[in-house]
Amino acid sequence: RYAVAEKAAVDAMELGESSSLNPVIAARAAHELREFERRDAYLATADNKSAGVSTMRLMAQAKFNLDQHQPQAALQSLQELRESGVKGHVGALHLELRAQQQARNWDAILDVVDQLEKRNAMDDAAATQIRQQAWLEKIRAHTLDAPALLAIWKSTPGEFKRRPKVVAAAARAFIHQGDCRNARQIITDRLNAAWDSDLVMLYGECLTGGEAGSHIEQAERWLKQHPDDAGLLLVLGKLCLHQGLWSKAQNYLDASNSIVPSSAAYTTLGHLSEKLQRPDEAFKYFQKAMALAKG
Repeated sequence: RYAVAEKAAVDAMELGESSSLNPVIAARAAHELREFERRDAYLATADNKSAGVSTMRLMAQAKFNLDQHQPQAALQSLQELRESGVKGHVGALHLELRAQQQARNWDAILDVVDQLEKRNAMDDAAATQIRQQAWLEKIRAHTLDAPALLAIWKSTPGEFKRRPKVVAAAARAFIHQGDCRNARQIITDRLNAAWDSDLVMLYGECLTGGEAGSHIEQAERWLKQHPDDAGLLLVLGKLCLHQGLWSKAQNYLDASNSIVPSSAAYTTLGHLSEKLQRPDEAFKYFQKAMALAKG
């Protein structure tokens, strides 16, 4: 009941109530009512001589900035709070985490999460989720910088190198750079440790000539353990097509579609038919691919 709260705080101030908590309460209420000019006027009247009131004012100011998506202004208020001698304040750390997330400062986010965990102010599941997102974004941010990407991947904690989502992001970044060797290596290491049907699809994204034969052999070893994986069969179809193994490509792609029909498999069959000089057949496959994509 923000309007009532604001009026009560203002009445208290007009009646001579000396507590500097009243301007902060009035400011918070005005903020929720989106009366930002009144909010700022109330906050300006707060007595900053008291350490407690100064802390409340600066934290309120940081929250206001965050609610208006002004992370740099929020971080400035929190820096002022630290300079006043208030360090390690759990509430301030949670505000800083929000500010660093809005500012997309991934290294700073990791540091703040460490501080919150040391103070038992964040549960393990939440901390892990935030850390994973930070490492994902660090990888994605360096897709165009090969040396930096390699350095980030090497520095990624082993816990996250085992997570398919992080492995997939790194593999896509390496593929984007044309670094198929590193992409395939990290995918292979993860799949050998624990199978992931989504991740195996990336194995066929980097088609290079010289080593394609060994990649087919690796995929066929996986197939012995996962014979009904439609994605793996699709990957094998793509690899065989790239190597000119037309009959094997056809068999793998048909097997993939027999398990789970996919637009990607029919598109690859269309390309195979083009290679075999069968335009009418290719057209039918492309039609099926489009129908599945629309459906």
